Amino acid sequence: MVSRLAEKLGFNGFGRGRPRQVVGVDIGTTSLKVCLIDKAKEGGLALSGLGCRFYDHELLHDGNVIDRLFVANEIRHILGSSAIKTKWAASALSSYSVITKRMSMPLLDEEALENAVRLEVESIIPFPLNEIYYSYSVMGPDEEKEKMISLLIVAAKKEIVDDYVETFEAAGLSLSVLDVDILAVTNLIEEIYEPTGDSILAADIGASVTSMAVVKGPNLEFTREIRIGGNYVTRELAKSQNLTYKEAEEKKLMAEDGAVALLQDFVSNVAAEIHKTVNFYAATKPRATVGRIYLTGGSSAAPGIRESIEKATGIKVEFLNPFLCLPEGQGTDEKLAPFMPVALYLAKRGSEGTL
Repeated sequence: MVSRLAEKLGFNGFGRGRPRQVVGVDIGTTSLKVCLIDKAKEGGLALSGLGCRFYDHELLHDGNVIDRLFVANEIRHILGSSAIKTKWAASALSSYSVITKRMSMPLLDEEALENAVRLEVESIIPFPLNEIYYSYSVMGPDEEKEKMISLLIVAAKKEIVDDYVETFEAAGLSLSVLDVDILAVTNLIEEIYEPTGDSILAADIGASVTSMAVVKGPNLEFTREIRIGGNYVTRELAKSQNLTYKEAEEKKLMAEDGAVALLQDFVSNVAAEIHKTVNFYAATKPRATVGRIYLTGGSSAAPGIRESIEKATGIKVEFLNPFLCLPEGQGTDEKLAPFMPVALYLAKRGSEGTL
């Protein structure tokens, strides 16, 4: 069985070979995060570079990099201020811009499987083959269908992938792997918390999108994305009080009077959508149970969000601490924890030679 989904699903390297050191770069809607991990002399891993920068305008729109040159220059600046000198990078697409499909197929030899997958991609992906990149992972035997295997297909539009490649090239970096953000999150949860038995739900609550994935053991059951994020609160606050984006963001983070009602509305909407996702999973998999929910993403810091989700779902909720995958005492800044899982996981993959 595949123990780490994204190691099979990434657009791995575009034929660029395997680098020895890779910086993980996570391009968010309004933030950039970078992380570098080295092998320590005494064994194990060591955090050797970390950077995070926030913006009052969007860097992405529907998965596309809006201004490649700006983002490239910002990546270069963050790497310089973090003393990161490697020329190889790993990044991740927003799951909102990626299509994932799980399906069953007869057990075939490699060539026949490639051809069969290609035919399936043509029928299930709503774009012509010449407009997409796609990859697939054999998850193992299908638990519900005898003599069948379970596959996970991932596809993304070439224009989005090419945007990323060109952005990193402009930053002086070679993109070694392009992954999917929510898969990076679920893999990190698996590695740190080692959930067994029940399924788990991961929710990455970002600035403009909340991405969710249900995982049972090594198997990705399904993903879901909704256009709800913390920017909703900032924009509404700025509009209602005639504030700049920066002023509204500060009021939101401080949960000042004018922001309280908007924050409560946002938290209620997120909790309701997560509850809806749990119910959908229960309806499609009546023998399965979601045993725990893990939260991450900058907007997961909204006051009362854990309590609201626990009340709505009746399921224990925990905040993902990505730094637990490192030796004790490294990267313990709690304020950065919600922002760093993807960049940290990508950097860790590079340090372990699993790109």
